Amino acid sequence: MHLVVEIRLILDIRVRQVGEGQVLQNASLPEPVDIKLIAGGDVIVDGPALESGATESGDYDFSNLFAHITSELSGHDMRLVDQETNLPGDQYGIGSYGSLNAPQQLSKAEIAAGFNVILRANDHTLDNGREGLHDELAMWAREHPGTPLLGVAEPDPAANPGMSDYVNNIYMFRKDNFNVAVINHSLGINDGDRDVVSALTDEKITEDVERARDAGAQLIVACPHWGTENSTDVNDEQTHFAQVYADNGVDVILGSHPRMLQRAEVLTGENGHKTACFYSLGCLVSGLSDGDNLIGGLVELTLSRDNIGACKVTSATLKPIVTHRADGGDYGTYLLKDYTEELAQSGWDANLTPEAVSQTCANIFGSDYQTDTDTLTLQL
Repeated sequence: MHLVVEIRLILDIRVRQVGEGQVLQNASLPEPVDIKLIAGGDVIVDGPALESGATESGDYDFSNLFAHITSELSGHDMRLVDQETNLPGDQYGIGSYGSLNAPQQLSKAEIAAGFNVILRANDHTLDNGREGLHDELAMWAREHPGTPLLGVAEPDPAANPGMSDYVNNIYMFRKDNFNVAVINHSLGINDGDRDVVSALTDEKITEDVERARDAGAQLIVACPHWGTENSTDVNDEQTHFAQVYADNGVDVILGSHPRMLQRAEVLTGENGHKTACFYSLGCLVSGLSDGDNLIGGLVELTLSRDNIGACKVTSATLKPIVTHRADGGDYGTYLLKDYTEELAQSGWDANLTPEAVSQTCANIFGSDYQTDTDTLTLQL
C-alpha cells in the first residue's frame, strides 16, 4: 500500500504540465524559491528630461530621474527597464531631430538606480543606423560589462565579442535552479535591419519560446514594444500578438511603446494556460508634456517554484508612477503614493494632481484598481 502511494506521488510530479508552468522532471523535491521581478516602461530622455541632467561643468548626471524610485527597486532579483532612448555617443548628436539620443551618462544612472536588465528592441533602436547601435553596445560592454541588453544583436560581432546576440539567444535569469527567461520584441523596426533588432512576429514568438524551453526556462516573461503611441486604447495588433504569446505558454507580458498606461488582464491560452498581460506600462521617465504621457506604472511580480517543482506567477501588481516635470535636478519620477499635492503645484503641470492621476488609473484599469491603495492587482 505504501509503495503504491509513493509511485502515484512520483507519477503526479512527472505529469504536471505547462498549464501551471514547467515542472522539474524527476522525483526529487526541490526547495521552494521565489524570484522577485520589477519592471518599468519607456525611458524617454529628451527635451526637459534631457536638460535636467546637464551640470555646470558641461557634463551630465541623470541620477535625479530615478532618485525617488530607487528604494522601490531594491529587494527585487530582476529589475527591467525599457530604454527607448538611444545612447550612441555625442558624435551622433544629442537630442537631434529625427532620432531619440541622450548622453551615454544615462546608462550610469540606470545602473546606479539598480536596473539589471535593459530592454532595447524598439522603433528607435536604429535611428543612428547600425553604426550607432554598434557604438552604443560597445559602450555597454566597456562601461557595464555583463549587463544584458535584450532584443538587439551586435552588428559587428568581431569588433565587440563581449556583447551577446539577444536577437538569436535567450536571456535566462537563474536562482537556485529556478530558470526564468525574458524575451524582447518590437513591432516597429527600420526596414531591412531585422537581423539586429528582434522583430515581433508570430514566427519569432514561437521560435523564441521554443529556444527558452530548450534552454531550461520554467517561466517566460515577454516584453513586446507595440501598440499606438499616445493612446490608452489597446489596438487589434496588440490583442493578436498577446494571444499568440498566451497560446505559446508565455507567463507574463509587459508591454511598452504607447507612452501611456493601458489596461491589464489575464489571458487564457489554447491549452488553458494563464498569462498575466500588461498591455502598456507607459513611461518610466517622460520628456513629453501631455498629462497622460507623464503617468506610468511599475509592475512587481512574484515568480515561484514550489516544493514539488511547479512554477507559476503567484502575484502581479502595478503601482502608478508620475514623471514630475520641474526645473533642473527636481525633474524626476515618483511613485504615486509619494506624489503630493505640494509637488504637483511646484511642477510645470499643476493639474497633474495625485487625485487626477488616481482617477486616470481607475478609468484605465477598472474594478481591479484599488483607489484606496492606488494599486492594480491581477487576479491570477
